[in-house]
Amino acid sequence: MLTIKGPAQRLCEGVWRRDFLRLGAIGGLGLSLPGLLRASDAARGPQSAAARAGPVFGRAKRCVLLFLVGGPPQHDTWDPKPDAPAGIRGELRPIATRVPGILVSELFPRLAAHAEKYCILRSVTHQDTIHTSAGYTMLTGAYHPTPNSGTAKNIRPTPDDHPHIGSILARARGASEGVPPFVSMPEIIRDDAVNEYPGQDAGFLGKPFAPFRVEADAERRAFQMPDVLLPHDVSAGRLDDRRVLLRQIEQRFAHAEQLGRFADRDSFYEQAFAIVRARAAREAFELDREPAAVRDAYGRHLFGQGCLLARRLLEAGVALVTVYWHYEGPKDSPVWDTHQNNFPQLRERLAPPTDQALASLLDDLSRRGMLGDTLVIVMGEFGRTPKVNAHGGRDHWPYVQSILLAGAGTPAGAVYGASDRCGGHPADSAVTPPDLVATFLHLLGIPPDLELRDRTNRALRASEGSPIRGLLG
Repeated sequence: MLTIKGPAQRLCEGVWRRDFLRLGAIGGLGLSLPGLLRASDAARGPQSAAARAGPVFGRAKRCVLLFLVGGPPQHDTWDPKPDAPAGIRGELRPIATRVPGILVSELFPRLAAHAEKYCILRSVTHQDTIHTSAGYTMLTGAYHPTPNSGTAKNIRPTPDDHPHIGSILARARGASEGVPPFVSMPEIIRDDAVNEYPGQDAGFLGKPFAPFRVEADAERRAFQMPDVLLPHDVSAGRLDDRRVLLRQIEQRFAHAEQLGRFADRDSFYEQAFAIVRARAAREAFELDREPAAVRDAYGRHLFGQGCLLARRLLEAGVALVTVYWHYEGPKDSPVWDTHQNNFPQLRERLAPPTDQALASLLDDLSRRGMLGDTLVIVMGEFGRTPKVNAHGGRDHWPYVQSILLAGAGTPAGAVYGASDRCGGHPADSAVTPPDLVATFLHLLGIPPDLELRDRTNRALRASEGSPIRGLLG
């Protein structure tokens, strides 16, 4: 067995006790994560002509989703309120961007210089104040069945969850030449000392469409690359010989085990072998192939290197990569959950690597000719309170948040929607998570009415929302 330590994640209520994820391994074959590679052939549902209409349907060949775990404050990032009272506008000043009339926080000077490449949505809204269920809603576009339950202890992943948009894309497109369609990094996100966020996995679509996970090392300074590289003494020919041997062994096991226990195993291992043999997939994980100057441009922070790795994976053919902001301490604000010391945490720890990594990613995608058909999403589970609290922080506030979109036909150099004077509620063009995810799927070539089947064979829509016309170029 291969054991990977699950990184701790603290948000509001203490320190997460480390879990241990145990994964089956194929010893000596260079295949240590077959359980994560359970991808099957694509199965597309009917797509209506109306859903296909429009020049940007399917414009996004690929997608990178940057999830700022904890909930970034809209006032101190993409929606500054310089005319609001001091207790609302906070300590930070707005700065002008490259696009006249668009302001962002002073903590994002590099992004300000790239404002012509992205769109700011300032009116995303829902009602859920709990990290786990709100995260589920934003990652899936489906409202959690038990929102605002009072405590995250009541909210856990289940096999009946709506799938992450990456799993829907994996279901629709399938793997390509051994490259996994959906990758997530650098950890499974968890609420403070409680449990894993639902919505990060394939839910009712099942394990074949779960993400291929890339974990961080114990110090969260680098990535523990999946063991999908062949050992030096194992050639491609020897790998084929071992695959034949493995099939023979599995056939013997099949006679000895109860029917169904290994029902999917052959296809899982076939996918594992495919990835090992796929040169593009193997080389994408080798960050040291990048020039030092490029790695420095993204920032040696784990989030920056995650954005660079995401770009390499997209180039290799991965359809969707999710990069989650990772736990790193300190105890009073381990992620973007800035209930205390909001402004020092933003200045010293949160904003600089985000500004550097995201600006470099946008610049890199643009220079490589990829931004036009790559959807870039930057969001969290909710926004934060307009009023700064007694601890110099901002609390949970789902009623309005700001997110960034770029590429793939989204309106560049623009602002969509608006919050009110205090940044507390939408004032114009409110955007709900179902409509937001329906827009993402539309850009990725998946109509919201794509029929999915749950574990009971019940037909469900990929999204209950509708694409937002104002975000479709």
